[in-house]
Amino acid sequence: MENLTFGEQVKIVLGRKNMTIKELAEIIEKRTGKKMSRQNLTQRLGRDNFQEQDMRMIASILECPFYLSILSTEQPMLDSKDEPKEVDMTIGELYQIHEELTELEKKATQKIEQTSSSTQKSTSKHDESEDFQPVVCRHDFEEDRELGDINPYTRREYQTNSVRMHPTRIGYVQVYDRKTHSWMDMTEWAFLGYQERKKQALGKEYEPPIYLD
Repeated sequence: MENLTFGEQVKIVLGRKNMTIKELAEIIEKRTGKKMSRQNLTQRLGRDNFQEQDMRMIASILECPFYLSILSTEQPMLDSKDEPKEVDMTIGELYQIHEELTELEKKATQKIEQTSSSTQKSTSKHDESEDFQPVVCRHDFEEDRELGDINPYTRREYQTNSVRMHPTRIGYVQVYDRKTHSWMDMTEWAFLGYQERKKQALGKEYEPPIYLD
């Protein structure tokens, strides 16, 4: 867990405390006097966009000792009266995480193979030259308005990799896939890990998720 970003660690702590991102955003708004919406906080956690003073405030709200990594076992940079809290995980939880990561790796491999194949076909249609730089466009499965879920704002089927907070399960998100025309439940931590793997594997071709309200 020491390799997780601050944003990923916050999401894990929220799940263990049965606390939502919306509730955290409301507390931050009260403490700072600055408007903080659930969507804004979700995006900042996803990008891991925090200053040190913000990180210290969030750690305080979550009642976690702050070491610039709220789940770290290293010595704190500043003196703190709080003692590090031990976090226990059951064998069942570890096995579930292992299964989720294995499934995500399989899907990531399939996505990379599909992207590579599409790029090669697109490149072969053009004459090769030194100055030519192929442009990789967003590829998605064909829209199906009968089988798929329709976005009420655009009246089009949701795009693949659209993500929204799970309506009933704390610590979970729902990710849309046009291939199956359905939403897939995934823990926030597993989703962030999946995106990080995609970013490392695809490089400049990586396309960030579409966060919904």
